[in-house]
Amino acid sequence: MKTEKLITVKTMDSRDDFQTDGERRTRYNTELKIFTCVSQGDIDRLVKELENISDYIVTGKMSNDSLMQYKYLAVSAVTLATRYAIQGGLNEKTAYDFSDRVIMLADGMNCADEILNLLARETVSLTNMVKKSKLQPSQSPHVRKCIRFINENIDKKLGVSMLAEICGISPDYLSHIFKEEMDENLGSYILRKKLETAKDMLARDKSGAEICRSLAFSSPSHLATAFKKVYGMTPSQYRDMIK
Repeated sequence: MKTEKLITVKTMDSRDDFQTDGERRTRYNTELKIFTCVSQGDIDRLVKELENISDYIVTGKMSNDSLMQYKYLAVSAVTLATRYAIQGGLNEKTAYDFSDRVIMLADGMNCADEILNLLARETVSLTNMVKKSKLQPSQSPHVRKCIRFINENIDKKLGVSMLAEICGISPDYLSHIFKEEMDENLGSYILRKKLETAKDMLARDKSGAEICRSLAFSSPSHLATAFKKVYGMTPSQYRDMIK
């Protein structure tokens, strides 16, 4: 399938340009149609939706550097597409690995057209991954129950023994099937989900103490150590970076 030129972008220089000469930012409804195709694994409709966008996608100005503008667009688009793919049932680790890979590829490119062609090609590829995941057997009931409990109780101290008891199976068996189905250790998954929540809380300017209380970290130093091990920076450094 040829995906070249499926995506064309126009950048508006300022907020004053929001409706200049009848131009508008691409509507949320249009974005929703595109990303819903990703979550449904519907490649044919995805391509049609991309082709039906009138002439180009319109975005706000995100950088004075024209190439960085396209790289920021790539990060935004890939992040959204990844979230919709997970909603569509794609394994979380698989989706995040996809996101990291594509963003790294875009970061290394020196041509806007290359980046847009990459986005088109990889969005179709991600949609196909979702489609294939829907055709495969879903996660076992025990793993689904385990993940649901973690997501609903991220504020609690979670461990393999507790989750195994919730699922009604032995800790060893739960660890085995979780690793087999999710391609990630259960303990690593719990920590990753807590740290992702911590990042969201830092973006909302929550203190380290608040985050520890909300996510059952034993102390701010415990949080800082885990955060730095995964993200390569402390929570305070991350907060400063996103300000």
